[in-house]
Amino acid sequence: MQEQLTKETIDGNLAENFESDLEKPVNKTIIPNDLPNWNKAEASLQNKLQFVLRRVNLSKSLLDDEVSKWINASNESYEISSLRTYLLLSCINMIGEIRRADNPMTFLAWLDTSNSLTTRSIREESISKAINSVGVVDDQKKAVKLIKSVFAQYRLTNSVDSNYFLFFTDVIDSETQNWIVTNSWIYQDNPLEKWANLQNVKEGYSNLTSAENKRLTNARKRWDALDTNQRLFEVSQFLEFLFNQYNLCQVNSPIKMDKDPVAKVWKDIDQAVSEYKVNYLSNSLFNHIGADGQKFKFNEVRCVFKEEELIVFEGDVREKDRELWLKRLSEWLKTKIDSENVSGETIFLSPKNQALVLSGENLETLLEKWIDRAVKNLLDKK
Repeated sequence: MQEQLTKETIDGNLAENFESDLEKPVNKTIIPNDLPNWNKAEASLQNKLQFVLRRVNLSKSLLDDEVSKWINASNESYEISSLRTYLLLSCINMIGEIRRADNPMTFLAWLDTSNSLTTRSIREESISKAINSVGVVDDQKKAVKLIKSVFAQYRLTNSVDSNYFLFFTDVIDSETQNWIVTNSWIYQDNPLEKWANLQNVKEGYSNLTSAENKRLTNARKRWDALDTNQRLFEVSQFLEFLFNQYNLCQVNSPIKMDKDPVAKVWKDIDQAVSEYKVNYLSNSLFNHIGADGQKFKFNEVRCVFKEEELIVFEGDVREKDRELWLKRLSEWLKTKIDSENVSGETIFLSPKNQALVLSGENLETLLEKWIDRAVKNLLDKK
């Protein structure tokens, strides 16, 4: 009983002290002096953006030493990061809603033929795209595919869930959009493997030596086949799902990365090249060894790595080109190995069998940058 009373007293003091400490950094006045056209914006837009700016400020306040001290006293350390991410994701949702020109329509209302000319035109174009992708609808399977395709087009422009898509396609500038589609990708697989350093899996990765590597390669190829708009849509849907998870109080704990797609084998190949453990074999011997070795292709040269030796199909490399080819391979291997230290973050969503891979910076930092640019763009457009 004494321990319980002591614990309750401590918990009470923690809460009281935390509230008083939280007030210090949170209750700062937002003075948007650095925002363009702020004084020219309508009062209604200013009020809406104030909500966003206050929430960004609240997120930043969680990094204050006094505030984080109290949060960490009774929570896991990673929960501050999760809370910051949630607050910033809510800002993206609010900005997307601010940008809406019209209230969102239900799917049935969108299909109504009495809609405005603009809505009918968008709907007819969307249905035409869906029909062209499916072809003649002569069975239930094709009919379901057609309905799914039409509904996907509706969600892009009209659904309640499209605040995030509006943010990424209509609010942020083209420079930011290009950065996102170039420096991020969504790895999707079933089952979802916890690959380490997915930032290393760049366009052109083609490791097919195992079922796992083949799935990873196919996941990257799927992303590379998407156009800019489709990539932005997938990123927006991923972040929206993450936001909804937080709304349900589902916080992802840190994940142990137990697989590495490339680093070890490239280090071994680099050592083989530096020690000149390279053999040039005939077609028959190359195929025989390649049956159970680590196959890859570099500059149209077929290679197999096996038992610490690099085996090259001699028909692909002429004698006079061997030194030059080995030099290029060595330089390429160095960039491959150096990329192991690339900064970034991978966020896994197991319910969707997806992971968002970010190069360069972590998600919190990027969200702050995107929100800042989005607010400025909204003011510029007004």
